[in-house]
Amino acid sequence: MKKYLKAKSLAVLAMVLTLILVGCGLDEEEGSAESGKKEEDVIKVGVIIAETGPASTLGSTQVNTVKLLQKQLDEAGPIDGKKIQLVKHDYETDDTKAVVAMDKLLSEGVVAVVGATQSSTSMAIMPKAIEHKVPLMTVAPIEQNNEYVYSMAHSTSVIVTPIIEYLNKHNIKKVGWLNAADGFGVVGLPAFKELAEQNGIEVVAHEEFDATATDMTIQLTKVKSKNPEAVIVWSRTPGAGIVARNFKSLGFDIPMIQSTAAANQGFLDQVKDDNENVMVVGSKLSVLDQLPDSAQKEMLLAFRDAYAADFGGEPDLFGAHALDGINVVVEAIKAGNYTSEDIQNYLQNDFGEYMGATGTFNFQESQASSLADGISVLAIENNEWKYIEE
Repeated sequence: MKKYLKAKSLAVLAMVLTLILVGCGLDEEEGSAESGKKEEDVIKVGVIIAETGPASTLGSTQVNTVKLLQKQLDEAGPIDGKKIQLVKHDYETDDTKAVVAMDKLLSEGVVAVVGATQSSTSMAIMPKAIEHKVPLMTVAPIEQNNEYVYSMAHSTSVIVTPIIEYLNKHNIKKVGWLNAADGFGVVGLPAFKELAEQNGIEVVAHEEFDATATDMTIQLTKVKSKNPEAVIVWSRTPGAGIVARNFKSLGFDIPMIQSTAAANQGFLDQVKDDNENVMVVGSKLSVLDQLPDSAQKEMLLAFRDAYAADFGGEPDLFGAHALDGINVVVEAIKAGNYTSEDIQNYLQNDFGEYMGATGTFNFQESQASSLADGISVLAIENNEWKYIEE
């Protein structure tokens, strides 16, 4: 009888331990160590993404991209006997929860971190990466200048470049500007003004709005009174889509160009069937079939087709940012760098030029952005993105 009770007690204890492990967030890890594999044979890469909450409209393709890459890594097998495990955390569009997730990842010994979906969140977790000397591959535009931070998203200065090119091509010299009064929204205008002044383009109106507002008619009415030849908007969805709908309801007959933060399916859904003259700066990934043949196109096609096969849709610029961030770390690992210090040294000194889905990177020249060769001003036709010939 005692043996029976002892065995039963051990079984109960094992079940409790299992439940505790599940409750600790192992369900968030896209890969898991093979049964019996030593911990030192697993290289963990942290990923912090908005899978839920308002920013999930941007983070959804990033989540899928993480799943796709983990699948591909598992299929490829270990690298020099070491398995790469992507440990994903959903920060629920809450910067505080992202910092908590960052602490957890660092305590688990990740060699690098990819994230976060939003600019403010990336800034919130950045000090932790710098303090612990762990390479951080950011997937949202941020202003930074630290050796441990690598931006997979385009810098603001790079994002405004195709906008200026479009304005010049159409001889537009007066623009109105609207932006959300948040971390991402406020950085656009200074970068635009600097390049605009060099090209004889004037900002004749500037209005701000709360990123959570549900109507921007007042701001747009003020902008319209200044008679701009185009309107530029710097905000993420859903605010970006609300501005576009208000723009149409007020009868503007000039172009509206939105930033990369609107280059997603959520924005397309918001402006469905009423999107004439509404454009965004988006990824060439979104208009692949309309592009001329090139090595870049072939690389993007491989990503798109693999993504579509697994998820029945197409990736966007935000998925491309996550793809590049993870792939950069994987490339460093493949080159024989298994610690944060080794990966950092490799990225700083030996990585060289790299053609990513976002654009071409060269960390020796700039860690703040890829080049603008991966983005373009996109129109909307039949509720789909349309490439505008360069």
